[in-house]
Amino acid sequence: MEEEAKDLISDLPDAVLHLIFSLIPTKFVITASSISKRWRQISADHLEYASNLDFVQEFAKHQSPNQFADNLSRILCINKSEKIDKFKLLFSPRNEEHKSKAISWIRFATSRGVEEIDFDFCRHIYIHFLSSAHVINKREVFELPDFLFDTKTLITVKLSRCILGLPEEYAGFGSLQTLCLKEVHVTDSMLESLLCNCKLLEVLVLKECGSLTSIRILSATRLKRLTVYECYNASVLEISGPNIRSLLISAGHLDAYRVEDMVNLEEVFIGTRGDEFGGVIYLFMKILSDLAHVRSLSLYFGHLVPSLIKDFQVNFRNLQELQLVNSPLFGLFNSDVYCFFKHCSCPSLQKISIQLSTVSEEEDFIWEFRKPYIKPVDCIFTYLRTVTLCNFRGTSSDIELAEYFLLRAPTLESMLLITPQSMNAKKSTVSKDKVSCSTSKKNVTKVIQKGICDMLYNHTYKASAAAEIRLCDDSDERDSLLSFFNRHHVSDVYLK
Repeated sequence: MEEEAKDLISDLPDAVLHLIFSLIPTKFVITASSISKRWRQISADHLEYASNLDFVQEFAKHQSPNQFADNLSRILCINKSEKIDKFKLLFSPRNEEHKSKAISWIRFATSRGVEEIDFDFCRHIYIHFLSSAHVINKREVFELPDFLFDTKTLITVKLSRCILGLPEEYAGFGSLQTLCLKEVHVTDSMLESLLCNCKLLEVLVLKECGSLTSIRILSATRLKRLTVYECYNASVLEISGPNIRSLLISAGHLDAYRVEDMVNLEEVFIGTRGDEFGGVIYLFMKILSDLAHVRSLSLYFGHLVPSLIKDFQVNFRNLQELQLVNSPLFGLFNSDVYCFFKHCSCPSLQKISIQLSTVSEEEDFIWEFRKPYIKPVDCIFTYLRTVTLCNFRGTSSDIELAEYFLLRAPTLESMLLITPQSMNAKKSTVSKDKVSCSTSKKNVTKVIQKGICDMLYNHTYKASAAAEIRLCDDSDERDSLLSFFNRHHVSDVYLK
């Protein structure tokens, strides 16, 4: 029994333990020092020569700002590493002493040739919907020191909730490849200077930078991935990038836009905000006509108004993956889907995901005057393999949309019907030859499954005899929704 209870980790060589320590947050390295004398020595040695320093959530737990600052300063005092690879900091400077210490920590990192910094000063600037002239409590917000912009070794820079003030003689981060600015006070001219002087930039993220009034990304010729998210004071958007492959734009009203020379673009997410029934979508539909060659497209938009886009027509000749989404409150009506396919042809489409409306049929009369009647477009989805319908509740409109694809997709392999998690639907598979209906805590699941069975048997002439219909709740298949958005941009937008 004593041999079975033996601590195998403590028997590992020092070199292996040092490798493990390099992969875990700094806070855990410090905690490990209390295990034994050997672990205390190994922890001390690791902190002395650590090149990846992580002072974020875990490190900050159960510490006051003063304790946080004092402990971090002690760790940096004993560090003898000649080279710092990564330096992450989550700290809210509350007074001038805190700001002074934060500047000394940044100086420590830059003096050791740091390659990646991730600074979040977590003091909300409240400039999301304000111009640069209306920053609230600007004196309380941390302003980055000028010497940071002289650092030549930086490859990745992630900045959150601070003021970026470029020095007059800024010559650029010579090695910078990734730049993420989230809730950062940055002016139009500063952004232009950054892009002009960072010749190797490949990834750019601008999130909730409310001080920007125009966004012109014209000189970053090596840029591959671009995210512009909720910079709602920006009324001008101009993008030119021959190497951009992945693009996310989520914005409100634009007075002017220009998108050109994006010949290598493959994946696009377009989102609008604040107008659930048309409005700005007309402008973004015009942008789409310049992006007709993409392979993956996600649209987060308000309900389509036919009168606004009656003259709009685009052929997405290469499109293989399409995702249509609206706000969780509204979802999409069938008329929105039909309207999209009336104006947008997708001859190569293989996969489609749609977020259905959450408005109940009992409440549907409220929206009737908003919903234009549009006949289903009589088109054939020759290469469509997978259909995902989210918020599927088995209403007549839900069944109608499922039938629409079943009857028009001759090579369909799978239709995934994802019910709201509150309905507690268990996984089940329904096919024409064999019907398997699982029970549920709520009778509503049986209603859904009965509707599916009726749909299959009433339409024996469906285009694909081999099509399988799967029913599950959103906790089982949440990763299948917005797969493009999750793959490339969700960390940019939602982390922090």
